[in-house]
Amino acid sequence: MLYGFWPFKSRKGKINVVDNEGATAVEFALIAPVFFLVFFGIFEVGAILLVQTSLETSILQVSRFGRTGGSVTGQTSSQTAVALADQYSFGLVNPANLVLTVTPYSSFAAMPTIANAPNGGTQNFGTANQDVLYTLSYNWTFFTPLIGNVLSPTGNGSITLTASAVVQNEPF
Repeated sequence: MLYGFWPFKSRKGKINVVDNEGATAVEFALIAPVFFLVFFGIFEVGAILLVQTSLETSILQVSRFGRTGGSVTGQTSSQTAVALADQYSFGLVNPANLVLTVTPYSSFAAMPTIANAPNGGTQNFGTANQDVLYTLSYNWTFFTPLIGNVLSPTGNGSITLTASAVVQNEPF
């Protein structure tokens, strides 16, 4: 006779029955909240990284346009720059919430650090051979409020994503 398998008999011949109905449901109830929190957290971080990458692509294209002094018929330089930012963000952001700031400086040494750079949305593309700082900001709101409160630096469920580029205008 084999001992240790269910149903099993004790040495005295009685059957010992173990009731484990519902154990899986209890285990799932204990593990599921943590699993889903990690799952949605990974999704949120991936979405943030994707949007940040698209903002960086956008600001590079906008700065490329601005440094050449080019223009599009029927549009101001600011309108063209925002349209480029929208185009290269691949539909991941609301273009109405993009804040493009373009600030010329007399030299690279006169520029502030990126943390202290202006971000008020003013746009002055500068003159020929002038150094210009381009900053594109977007306020990303988390899909999941709990994750947003954990990952947000201010705890309000959103984070400001910023991409910057520094160029010297061509002699146009």
